[in-house]
Amino acid sequence: MTGSGRQAGIAKVRGPLPKVMLATAFAVTAALGAIMTGPISAEGGTTGSVSSFGSHLAYGSPAGDQLNARLTGMASTPDGKGYWLVAADGGIFNYGDAGFFGSDGGSVTFFPYVGIGATPSGHGYWVTNTFGTTEHFGDAADEGSLGTLGISPAAPMVGITATPGAGYWLEAADGGVFSFGDAAFEGSMGGKALNAPAVGMARTPDGNGYWLVAADGGVFSFGDAAFYGSMGGKALNAPIVGMAASADGNGYWLVAADGGVFSFGNAVFLGSLGANPPAATTPVVGLAADSSGGGYWLTTTDKALPAATPAPSVLNECNVPTAGPAVKPATIVLACGDANASLSDLNWTSWTSSSATATGQYVRNTCVPNCAQGTFVTSVALIRLAYPIQTGVGPQFASVSYVYANASAPGGSSGLATVIPTSPG
Repeated sequence: MTGSGRQAGIAKVRGPLPKVMLATAFAVTAALGAIMTGPISAEGGTTGSVSSFGSHLAYGSPAGDQLNARLTGMASTPDGKGYWLVAADGGIFNYGDAGFFGSDGGSVTFFPYVGIGATPSGHGYWVTNTFGTTEHFGDAADEGSLGTLGISPAAPMVGITATPGAGYWLEAADGGVFSFGDAAFEGSMGGKALNAPAVGMARTPDGNGYWLVAADGGVFSFGDAAFYGSMGGKALNAPIVGMAASADGNGYWLVAADGGVFSFGNAVFLGSLGANPPAATTPVVGLAADSSGGGYWLTTTDKALPAATPAPSVLNECNVPTAGPAVKPATIVLACGDANASLSDLNWTSWTSSSATATGQYVRNTCVPNCAQGTFVTSVALIRLAYPIQTGVGPQFASVSYVYANASAPGGSSGLATVIPTSPG
């Protein structure tokens, strides 16, 4: 494994990022270098949740009653004659010449799966969830997860991108990049201010560079990835949700939640859902292209997202689905099973659609001489929730960080950031 991408990387070029909110609607405007949304290509087609453009065919998609959770991403086979879809519960659906090599469907997970990356042979794949736990199937080797790096992410993962060899990058909502196997860390936006969350990533053909894209269309390039333009600073009808690179890496496509496609560099515009956008409850969540560059696919969630709630929530009681969500809770249990750590007496000073802050107490068991005989101690704490993600019960904050008074710590304080487990669907 290579070092963690949480270290600060320098973007060679970046698109301007205006401060926008994901739920805000915008009017599409023309932009230099971007080919705007248009009708579906005559060579493509649609089957259920998947739409194809250019030379690609729509090989199929799961029926609604097959899905226990919404679709969250897709990946192409190397020859472009098939694809896989991944659902939030870890279920995998294969079409065309894409083989089925296993899945996490039916297992218990509190972290929604958000992406899939195929091996170069097309005989295996990796999937990852918002916590950065990565599972491997077929000839995909176990190259590790964030847990094996000893990292508890400060922001949820939004996807996984496979290298041309035996490795992958995980990308986080705060722009952090984490590299595994033969994936080289070329930089990231981790630790830098973003006006909108990162939502997708694409690599160059040789794997020596990559792009990140944010929800407002800003593009960041690293390594040998060249900057060809972005939608940053331009009005959008819907947030950007993903990207894919052209065959030679001299261009890329961006896709929005309403199915609008924007092309840059030598990426050819082959159609979009602009003339027939999906319902707001089943937005586009994935874009995939193969090495030929002759076409691409879009996939929607298929299963409808839950109705929007007035404000993001957080789950109490170790964040299990049976606990139910809460807005401005008085307590957040941190230690599952034994409740040996929690945040209590919370006084919320701010609760917005993007973050929340509070003062309160960090309560923990000293576990000396053991947890059964330990003493609970309290420390004054500052708490922050961030990165709302869509879950089965609506938007929920996916990360919690807190700083608490600690006389034994350098500077008199200590802190911890972790991701709150949430239920998929």
